[in-house]
Amino acid sequence: MGASTKIKRKRDRLSPKPILDRKLLAQALRDRSLILKDIHYDTFYQLMHRQQYPELPDFVAAYYKNERGVTKISSSADKENSKNNSKNNLKTKNPISKSSTKKNVRRLPKAFLDFLADPANDFVTVTSTIDARPTSADRTTTKLAVKLQDGHVVESVLMRHISEGGSRATLCVSSQVGCAMGCTFCATGTMGIRGNLCTGEILEQLVHAGRILAEESTSISTLDDKNNGAAGISSEVIISASGKKKKKSDQNLSFLRNVVFMGMG
Repeated sequence: MGASTKIKRKRDRLSPKPILDRKLLAQALRDRSLILKDIHYDTFYQLMHRQQYPELPDFVAAYYKNERGVTKISSSADKENSKNNSKNNLKTKNPISKSSTKKNVRRLPKAFLDFLADPANDFVTVTSTIDARPTSADRTTTKLAVKLQDGHVVESVLMRHISEGGSRATLCVSSQVGCAMGCTFCATGTMGIRGNLCTGEILEQLVHAGRILAEESTSISTLDDKNNGAAGISSEVIISASGKKKKKSDQNLSFLRNVVFMGMG
């Protein structure tokens, strides 16, 4: 096998690092003599989730804007601008993701915000990308080929469970590149083990899936608005386990409710 087609057997060191990896973030802060309380980490990740995981400079800018922010919309023009902005944002029914015009309830240390805004901090919001995302004919399952920053590709599977008793979206995530078991009937097993994913890389798979669900929810809401709420969005119909066709816009599928792990290892 030539050098140009040689398969990588090990993982490269992460650079930049995923901000969603709390352990890596805490170590980097300690290296700069910054010690955060647990409540600060919790607040930061909650705010990142509410903002739908923006780039770090954008997060800091939004945080300071909320600190200076207006808690009351006074003029009709301000109300109209707020309405238009909310339409342009990805919508989600997840309570923790609801936007708010209130000031930040819990404040983050300025030294930590300066660290996030520093382009030399070697952290980014998302280090991976979606290489491919084919969806099944009945639109219930989407397979994500997630390309890691070192070139390896892992899979996540987004499953939309439709039932009359209550619908939900589940994501099956990868935790390793390859597998050490060596099962000959499994494509992953024949790869051998290349390495483990860090916590941040696993969580990034949830971010990718969450963005897809939010995009779909927003797209359907826009179509519903154009049709004045009328039925007939044939391209967005999902078949339930009972065989009954239902509009996806009628389902609680705009955010992830369950997470399971791939069976490798």
